[in-house]
Amino acid sequence: MSKAKSTARPAPRPAGSGPKKLAKAPAKAPAKAPAKDSTRAAAVKRPAPVTPPPAPVQTLAQQPAAGTAPVSPPPVTPVPSILRPTILGLGSPWRTAGRPAGLPPRPVQPPQPPPPPPRPAAVPVVTMRFPISAVDKLIKEALQEDIGEGDLTTQSLFPGKVKARGKLIANEDGVLAGLPIFKRVFEVVDKNITFEPRATDGMALAGGQLVARVSGPAVSVLQAERTALNFLQHLSGIATQTAKFANAVKGTKTRILDTRRTTPGLRFLEKYAVEVGGGVSHQKGLFDRLVVTEAHLALSDGVAGVVRSLKKSHPGKRIEVTVTNMQELEQALMAKVNLLLLDNFPPGQVRQAIALIQGRAKVEVSGKIGLDNARAYALAGVDYISVSQLTQSVKAFDFSLKIAR
Repeated sequence: MSKAKSTARPAPRPAGSGPKKLAKAPAKAPAKAPAKDSTRAAAVKRPAPVTPPPAPVQTLAQQPAAGTAPVSPPPVTPVPSILRPTILGLGSPWRTAGRPAGLPPRPVQPPQPPPPPPRPAAVPVVTMRFPISAVDKLIKEALQEDIGEGDLTTQSLFPGKVKARGKLIANEDGVLAGLPIFKRVFEVVDKNITFEPRATDGMALAGGQLVARVSGPAVSVLQAERTALNFLQHLSGIATQTAKFANAVKGTKTRILDTRRTTPGLRFLEKYAVEVGGGVSHQKGLFDRLVVTEAHLALSDGVAGVVRSLKKSHPGKRIEVTVTNMQELEQALMAKVNLLLLDNFPPGQVRQAIALIQGRAKVEVSGKIGLDNARAYALAGVDYISVSQLTQSVKAFDFSLKIAR
């Protein structure tokens, strides 16, 4: 019995020694377990794409070998429900991404260059319709006024056969008018002067542009220089001013008219310059039109009586009546005149007048009209705008005649 007890007691010792060995095993197991758990956690916590379905969690057997990067599944291209091309910006091509297969890409349009700054419009060349004798008379009077008994300075300095050459240069942008007059001045002074034009009337000029060349005896060139420039600068200034007004009403039915406020003796030249600049020369003088002014109405018994007298004296002749208020306007409409000239009407009142006239007569406006408000009158619906500043106190165009030997 004592032996049986003694043999039965050692059995618990291996169990006692077992815990010592098991105590070492848990110490190694936690060292390996975090590595496996971190790999699994990395596979589980990897951010999934928004559109494709999330990849399945890898098992320990599918884990990549140590030291190698995990292999991600190929991305899945999302298919949008609505294909909507996007414009990147003004003048840039449309995106072609997302277009259905088989359609060609949208054409790429090159960017458009910025528009050039506005310049006076070049109008068709207008041929002078007045006799050369009238031009020669003006030129000879102007030369006599300037030269008189002779050019004292030039004749003293260059008594021999000294030659001179001149280049006519435009010093600003504008419209050329009067170059044939410029040429004629040199021809009247000396037929030995040669003239080489580089432009024609009606052309738009740029600052610094060569317009013409002259060459000949120095005495003759210098005697003709100032008179020739006076004509050219004055007429080109009128053409340039007219072109500015014509551009102001561009795109409307309105035409720019000149007036009888011209330089005495130069009316036919100044009205020619208006036509070159794009305006309309509509009245040469008191002899060619029936125009009733405010002064005529002040000396008569009213619009109806004036129109009745004119129709009796000139049956079938076009009658134009100037009105200064709506009452005179209604009287002129009842008299059935051909053209109504609204004098000093503001744009708002012009629109009221146009609504009242309803196409029964042509409409012209005048008085206090400049480049700042000409388009407002044109948009009101008038047919004509008469502008006195086209020819009255107009700024001379800036030309230079550079002289050299």
